[in-house]
Amino acid sequence: MKHDRSAQNPLKSAHFKLKQIIPMTSYNLKKPFTGSLITPKQITKLHALLTESRMMDNKQALVREVTNGRATSSKELTSSEVTVLINYLEDILGKDKLRGKIFALAYAAGIIYGDTVDDKKMNSAKLNSFLLQRGTVKKEIGKMDKHELMKTVNQFAAIVKHNEQGKQNKVVNSLLNELNLNVK
Repeated sequence: MKHDRSAQNPLKSAHFKLKQIIPMTSYNLKKPFTGSLITPKQITKLHALLTESRMMDNKQALVREVTNGRATSSKELTSSEVTVLINYLEDILGKDKLRGKIFALAYAAGIIYGDTVDDKKMNSAKLNSFLLQRGTVKKEIGKMDKHELMKTVNQFAAIVKHNEQGKQNKVVNSLLNELNLNVK
């Protein structure tokens, strides 16, 4: 009977996932070790981003991936390698913030609702269904790049604005009717 070693070793599992997350072609990782080592300021920034993105547990695997197996400690990174890693983490954080904004706007628009754990699971599926059918990008939220997420934020902001204007128009029309004023 074969055992799944990745299930026993979370770092190997995380490393495999990171290969899927970090597209190798977008980062020039095949360069040999050259350049100056990471500065204390860069270490501080890297650790802050790892903490904020909740990826500190994956730090060793990320470092291994960005150095093409040369290193496992962030102290061993070159300046150019840490720049690649910082850009990657900033990109993740930017996308997460945009996704959060989309969810907030979807709540405000009435597309999704509820606060329970079951509601949140249902809302994720409901939002993806909406995005595939009526979204400007026609992709699930987790598969969108930053540009596509921005388009979706703009779409949902327009939906919320339209809904608010509709509510205001109803209030104004109701008041005008109460005053027996016919305005067209």
